[in-house]
Amino acid sequence: MTYDCDDWSVTVINGKHTNQLGVVPVHGPASELLKATDLERTLMDIVVRPAYSGGIFQVMAVYRAAKNRLSTNRLISTLKKLNYLYPYHQAIGFLMEKAGYEERRYTLLQKLGIEHNFYLVHGMQNPSFSQKWKLFFPEGL
Repeated sequence: MTYDCDDWSVTVINGKHTNQLGVVPVHGPASELLKATDLERTLMDIVVRPAYSGGIFQVMAVYRAAKNRLSTNRLISTLKKLNYLYPYHQAIGFLMEKAGYEERRYTLLQKLGIEHNFYLVHGMQNPSFSQKWKLFFPEGL
């Protein structure tokens, strides 16, 4: 569900039953208390469904903007608790590397295992391939 108001667009997503993992209280524009996902959970959610956040190039911009605020340990802890079937850690590590994160940070995601070829987004035409992450990604990313 997407709601538009002035220059803002808010997408409400219902997902896995996670007992609100990574959900934190935030104050809205009228000081009302709202629920939102923390940075680490948001970075995972936008990798799982990049179209909900404007596409993979916008996701890359968010990863760049989050570089100095992200807790890699919290991200990995949350990722393990979510227990995804797909190897989203490969996509997250790839994006962290492309966004210029320190090697020691994205190497922690490599240590989770790089076993299967995976796609960064669905429906790519003539994708590039990262052998390091075993990941297909759009050309020009």
